[in-house]
Amino acid sequence: MKKLAFVATGYIKKYDGVSVYTENLLIELLNHKDIKKNSIKTDIYIGESVLELLKSRVLSPNVKELENITFIPVNDKNFYLKILDLTRKMFIKGKYDLVLMTNLMPVLFAPGKKIKVIHDFSKRRFPELYTKFGLIYNLFLVKSAKKFDFAIGYISQTTQEDMSRYFNIDKNNKRLLFVPNGIPFKVKNFKRVDNEVAFEKFKQKDLHLCVVGRINKHKGFDRLLKFCTYFENSLKMGEKFDSVTLHIVGKQTKETENIFKNLKFKNINLIFHGFLDDNELNKIYQKSHFSFFLSRNEGYGLPLIEAMWFKSVPIISNIPIFNEIMGANFPKFDDITGYEEEIEDFINSIFDDKKTLQSTYRQMEVVIEKEMKGYNKAANNLVDFLESI
Repeated sequence: MKKLAFVATGYIKKYDGVSVYTENLLIELLNHKDIKKNSIKTDIYIGESVLELLKSRVLSPNVKELENITFIPVNDKNFYLKILDLTRKMFIKGKYDLVLMTNLMPVLFAPGKKIKVIHDFSKRRFPELYTKFGLIYNLFLVKSAKKFDFAIGYISQTTQEDMSRYFNIDKNNKRLLFVPNGIPFKVKNFKRVDNEVAFEKFKQKDLHLCVVGRINKHKGFDRLLKFCTYFENSLKMGEKFDSVTLHIVGKQTKETENIFKNLKFKNINLIFHGFLDDNELNKIYQKSHFSFFLSRNEGYGLPLIEAMWFKSVPIISNIPIFNEIMGANFPKFDDITGYEEEIEDFINSIFDDKKTLQSTYRQMEVVIEKEMKGYNKAANNLVDFLESI
């Protein structure tokens, strides 16, 4: 029987990208046929504060009956205690065939072959948006993974290309494992409306827009404001639209406070929702005709997929991961094309031409079908990798 240590200590109560990825990969893994037939013993290391939360989300009646799955709580009162307690408890448990960490962690030694998953290289692409300490720490994590870890996991082809570009990490000098991201169960569990029902909102004269994510320059909020300023001056209320509402969903930071300090629009109603639970967020997606994702870089772009699941048309920046997800033909915006008249023209084309609307939805459905298989493929690749070593 193979022994796997699944390190989920990057999981936190307020979802972030690593938490969503960890949870969904674990769900697929625990329901994998090789786990169910008891050929793999799995120890799941998880912070004490989120142990019951994770259990409630990943365990099904079938999984609960399995004797080869053990949850091991780790003291997570602070970062240093978490790393020390995790390392201590792994060595107490003994030798593993593979120790999987779902994100980069400063764990240099483990009782088994380590593999850590890299999500994105935003700090390399846009170092000016990060602190000096953050850059040094990230550099240490990646270089130590390259030197000390048995293998490195990556969630997208974009991540793989960036590993080679920034750190010369490729299949010639390191074992690599593709463990892709995908559509999470927290989205799949919500029923989708038919296209014809979704089309009805494009007959309305009340335009709803939304943006989801941290409200900062990295996520391209300045680009969105550039569009809003242009759109504000371009709008003639009562002609195409009677009202325009921008729903802003995301964690509030000091940067957020500064952005909103003097932010006012005459014709665009801004609603800042802050952090929302899944039900409330999904209602915003369903209501919104368009969702903005004008980030400068992303590891995957989970909200982009969520928006399309709920039939909100994405307005996206021209970055590598969005090209990988959406394909070359889907409209994208950058500093060359601009974020003003070009985005307005895209919005008008969807409202004015039913064929354009239908074609856009078809493109979205192709992406959804592809991304539905992400976590299942990740679990299969991981199990195959484990059984090959």
